[in-house]
Amino acid sequence: MPAFSPRIVVLLSCSLLAGCWSPTENKESADTQVYDILERASAKVTGQPKTFPLERPVDTLRHQLQTNGGHLPDGSIARLSLLQALDVAAENSRDFQRQKETLYLSALNLTRNMHNFAFIFGGGGSAEVSGESDVSADARLSDDLSGSITSTAGTRVVASFVNTFLRSVVHGGSFDGSSILNLTLTQPLLRGAGSRIVREPLTQSERDVIYSVRSFERFRAEFAIGIASDYWNVVRQIADLANVEANYKSLVQSREQIEELYNAGRKTVTDLGRAKQSEYSADAQRVSAKNRLQTALDRFKLKLGLPVTAEVELDLAELDHLREQGVLPVDLSEEDALHLATDRRFDFQTTIDEVEDAGRRIVVAEDALHMALDFTAALNVPAESGKGLNLDWSKVNWSAGFELDLALDKLVERNAYRSALISFDVALRAREQAEDQIAADVRSSLRNIQSATDSYRIQSVAVELAAQRVEATTDLYAAGRVQALEKLDAQDALLQAQLDLTAAIVDYSVARLQLMHDLEAIELEPKGLRFDPALPVPQPKTAE
Repeated sequence: MPAFSPRIVVLLSCSLLAGCWSPTENKESADTQVYDILERASAKVTGQPKTFPLERPVDTLRHQLQTNGGHLPDGSIARLSLLQALDVAAENSRDFQRQKETLYLSALNLTRNMHNFAFIFGGGGSAEVSGESDVSADARLSDDLSGSITSTAGTRVVASFVNTFLRSVVHGGSFDGSSILNLTLTQPLLRGAGSRIVREPLTQSERDVIYSVRSFERFRAEFAIGIASDYWNVVRQIADLANVEANYKSLVQSREQIEELYNAGRKTVTDLGRAKQSEYSADAQRVSAKNRLQTALDRFKLKLGLPVTAEVELDLAELDHLREQGVLPVDLSEEDALHLATDRRFDFQTTIDEVEDAGRRIVVAEDALHMALDFTAALNVPAESGKGLNLDWSKVNWSAGFELDLALDKLVERNAYRSALISFDVALRAREQAEDQIAADVRSSLRNIQSATDSYRIQSVAVELAAQRVEATTDLYAAGRVQALEKLDAQDALLQAQLDLTAAIVDYSVARLQLMHDLEAIELEPKGLRFDPALPVPQPKTAE
């Protein structure tokens, strides 16, 4: 049997090796290509090359808590600062994992469209025996190897090499081989011609990856803000519960004092009844506050991806940090804030780009309305007679010509074109809607900041006045100059002012973060969800 040419042997070997890749090698190959795409896309969007591996860490906090009855391996309770909570969410949150998968899949889809313009190998073989009764029987072996490539100009070249070996089983003899090399070229000249049309699926996939990176960065910031906001609200409720319990203890002491005075005949039954009623109300408020706190903590654990039965404590010092940062007015006008938002927002940039996408689809739909005219050429090289795999280049067959499609039935293409026009108008309206929505978001955030600032100022004064009133009424009540009702009412007013002051601090911090998000100013670390809540609000660039 004639020997294979070295080129055929190399190509066949490469194809066999590619076909023998294990599932693990295929996974690693996909990861390498996808992560390279995402690094370049994230560098284009954020200025930093970033990748977010899909594999979740093995020894996560969730795993530790599940395997140790809700505690850490050493039996202690998991205590989380805000930054630690952000790290736990990045490792365990199901929503965060789902967003990473969506980002990965967008890049994986791009690899498919990139592959359409790569050199693609194909190959295979067959073996069969056929005959007629006991008169004849033939064994046939065949194999083929092909390669094709499509350029961004629409040129498609296909090469195939086919071998066939035949041997008579009845009459014996050796395998008689034949082979043929085929080359074909197709070049669209009208419909489907040009890089703008041919490359459109790849162009859209590349842009979709950019959109996915922007969307993922927006999600990361929004999710991190949500974690911080929920964390602060839980520690606020912890502080509120401490105030409520302190108030309850104070009312218990007041009731005991009044009860002693009543027994001594120095207070009326009305005073004692009011003291008991205030004590019962404070006790009910304490029970309700405990329930709200546990519910909020369970929801927070769910958001972090932790078991709700796990023992988790949050750091009250994070509330002290908010107090230290203070509640200051945001020095940013509404006009400047709107300009910053429309210039910086990733989602708005995507909305603008989608208008361009819709415009390109109109061009593609218009091209589909044209008739088709393709230039075609073919080259066939048979094997030498009786020489098996040796090609006879002296017997090359070639052809060249044109193929015309007048496109007389264009209903489907007509409808697609009209749909593309409508989609373009939809994209324009979506851009208008996005601009209006951004304005509404920014205006709302600025109002929330102003409201929280005013509330903090008011409640700060209210706490001081309420504290003074409690002190005064306590002394006056001891001197018998005021009724118990006034003393108890002063204590209630102090408690409510304290709760409202803490709420104003948290509301301000949350509103400030939301404004930062509206301005695309949350700067997260390259990996995970960590960020600095005290980042300054961006300011408009001043003209030089």
